[in-house]
Amino acid sequence: MKAQIVKVLCLIFFFGVSLQQLNAQGKIPTNLKQVKNVIMMIPDGTSTSVLSLARWYQSYNSSELIWLATDEIVSGLVKTHSSDAPIGDSAPTGSTFATGVVSQAGYVATYPEKTANDIVPVDATLANTPALTILEAAKLKGMAVGLAFTCEFTHATPADFSSHSPDRSNRDAIAPQMVYNHIDVVFGGGTDYLKPEHRQYLAQHGWDTIFYDYNRFKNFSGTKAWALFAPKDVPYDFDRDSNAVPSLAEMTKKAIETLSKHENGFFLMVEGSKVDFAAHANDPIGIISEYLAFDKAVKEALDFAKKDGQTAIIICPDHGNSAVSIGNTASTSGYNKLSKRELFEPLVNCKLTAYGLAEKLAERGDFDEDFIRQQFKDQMGIDITQPEIQKFKTPMKRDNVSGINNAIVPVINARTFIGFTTGGHTGEDVFLATYHPQGQTLTGTVINTDINRYMCKLLDIGGLADSTKKYFVGHKELFPENSYIISRDKKNEKEPTLTITSNATKKVLKVKAFENQVSVGKNIKDKNMQRVPLKTVAVYVDKNEEFYLPAELKNYLD
Repeated sequence: MKAQIVKVLCLIFFFGVSLQQLNAQGKIPTNLKQVKNVIMMIPDGTSTSVLSLARWYQSYNSSELIWLATDEIVSGLVKTHSSDAPIGDSAPTGSTFATGVVSQAGYVATYPEKTANDIVPVDATLANTPALTILEAAKLKGMAVGLAFTCEFTHATPADFSSHSPDRSNRDAIAPQMVYNHIDVVFGGGTDYLKPEHRQYLAQHGWDTIFYDYNRFKNFSGTKAWALFAPKDVPYDFDRDSNAVPSLAEMTKKAIETLSKHENGFFLMVEGSKVDFAAHANDPIGIISEYLAFDKAVKEALDFAKKDGQTAIIICPDHGNSAVSIGNTASTSGYNKLSKRELFEPLVNCKLTAYGLAEKLAERGDFDEDFIRQQFKDQMGIDITQPEIQKFKTPMKRDNVSGINNAIVPVINARTFIGFTTGGHTGEDVFLATYHPQGQTLTGTVINTDINRYMCKLLDIGGLADSTKKYFVGHKELFPENSYIISRDKKNEKEPTLTITSNATKKVLKVKAFENQVSVGKNIKDKNMQRVPLKTVAVYVDKNEEFYLPAELKNYLD
């Protein structure tokens, strides 16, 4: 018995020491000086080795470009993970930056379920409930807010900051939340996910809606806009038509210009989304060019912050991807003899990403050896071999760009010394870069939750958990069990309506899922219900069939 007690005490002591050591790594400056604006920048799926790769590639192209814009403010490392897995998924890892809550795979700004593999404490009573984001909190504080990205707007990271769902693929829940959440600036891709009623709402409520119109985007001078340039994700920067689609740097600059017109400051999240796409494909050209495009956006943000003197910048990936390396099995012997030319000229010779070449081949739509050979020579500087050409027979179809891309990547990589260990995410610590006008940066090796705590302190935003309890209360907790029903329109079953009737006053409250207003009536037959705006969206989680609403709504039935 004594031995067991001693063992328990030792575990408690060890765990306590470990927590102290863990907390000691999170070097958030004491007496942190607040700022007016915060820009969070996320190069999705960027392993730290990408910085080295991009830097070497850039300097090989131009001897004057020795450093990246990011290099100037690199300040540490970030340990990223999900609630139950060391290797994170974009939904929960981005959500941790946004909410301070460590969640599990697929969860967008939502508390995780408890599992047998949890590596952080998980409160089972909060499972599948929304967690308020820093973007939402900034908006509640009266600040302007914005998102700029190169994926579709419903993709994990933009969604992490502006919507809530335990299923990142549930775009029917994510898209309306992002529309009704009153985000001042949304720049990127994803017109496929905007329904006609979404476009109508935005246009009627003061947003300039700019779709596929680069000139209108360049000339936009208002204060609120949705500007989308692709049905889903925008093209890789290397393959982009610069006269039709803005770069991430252009979107970042325009977002800052727009948001900085607001007197109360702004919060902006910028994502270099497609570093991750290219890393999944093991496409070194895509990885390099996408990070360099992101780095140009970093320069735009830094130029503004230095001039403005009231803006802080936080840059870090949400996780690594592919474990890309300068060096592979071909360089095992003689790695220290390889010249700069041998390492990087095969990459510099490429004029398109693998996906960009795949699109060109897919346009042809049939297996033509001469055409394939010529395209590889012209676009990639590669003399493709006959055995390599034969591998295109099966995927060469007009609608099979991804399949053709998968055949192209090995041809490129066979001629480089760039290595990959996986086509998935990786669990290494990622880089951290921070800028503060008074130099009070976040340094050392920190945890993903520290990123959120640092940003909240910068903007003097209190605990997001307290705000979550105020704005996202389950309807079963708010209202008596026999007072409500959930109904579904056959035309739109994925956006149900909650109707609550007061037994005492007979007043009626109607809430449609994912919108930012409710209807209040004198009784169930009232045909002139009053529309009352909400400060947040009404979140519906189909996993537990629950609406999450502001606590103040229960007073509407008095």
